[in-house]
Amino acid sequence: MNRTFLLSNGIEIPAIGMGTYPLNGQILLNAVHDAYSVGYRLFDTADNYYNEEDFGESLSALYKNTSAQRDELFLVSKLSDELYRPGTLGGGFNKGVYFWKNSPVMQGEKAVHKVVRQKIANTLRSLHTDYLDLLLMHWPYPDYFEEIWFEMENLYKEGLVKAIGVCNCRERHFEKLRKNCTIFPMVNQFESSPLNTKQALVDYSKANGVHVMIYSPLMNLRLKTSDAYVEFLQELSNKYHKTKAQIVLRFDIQRDFTPIPKSAHKERLQANIDIFDFELEEEEMRQLYSFNEDRQTLPESKSCPGL
Repeated sequence: MNRTFLLSNGIEIPAIGMGTYPLNGQILLNAVHDAYSVGYRLFDTADNYYNEEDFGESLSALYKNTSAQRDELFLVSKLSDELYRPGTLGGGFNKGVYFWKNSPVMQGEKAVHKVVRQKIANTLRSLHTDYLDLLLMHWPYPDYFEEIWFEMENLYKEGLVKAIGVCNCRERHFEKLRKNCTIFPMVNQFESSPLNTKQALVDYSKANGVHVMIYSPLMNLRLKTSDAYVEFLQELSNKYHKTKAQIVLRFDIQRDFTPIPKSAHKERLQANIDIFDFELEEEEMRQLYSFNEDRQTLPESKSCPGL
């Protein structure tokens, strides 16, 4: 079975990857080593996960202690605002440090250019690489949405990133970009599951050559939901001798998505990628679709509704 998908620019993206939030330190280093050893090649992080430096050290250890080469990995990071820091609860509503017009950091000419360039420089330095395979805009920041995308287009044209895309965007966001962009987003990363299929957005994405990545793909298994959903997953689990998590991830793959589950445990990492030796039948896929509740469990945009 195909273990990669093709982006609109011809770049191959692995069909499954490892999410790294909120891992850091030795736990992250061990997880990256274990993930590589069982077959992962895509690793996903972000500048506001505050683990890029630790992830870079994990990659250095991987190169040193295994046969891993940079060109066989697919490294993903995101341009983000800084809405919080680890270990802090925040002091009320926080619009972030950067991507708001009233931010002191964003005053003066070429502010967006300077911030984006500094952020990508920090990411590349932290990850000990001279390019990213995929750079995403973490949220559709309303004050600078198009300006950030323009800078990402330039990074792509310069070869600092091999592909560019967005996160948490709906059709209206893409249509806003379409008016002025020269490169249409190649990827959209958002939350989806059998409980929240987002089929209209998926159809739009496919019609416009936008590949879908899924974060927190297994969160739906921890939610209180209908007995029928749980029972059907168990039925499929028994039939295919797979876990319920593997059934959900296989559902994503057969929708032509790249899910990025996170785990720090080698046995779970192994199980999450062990989904290429079976295929759900069309009727089973239809029944999984039937459990859709449009159930959004994570905020699509922390401070950007209505763009």
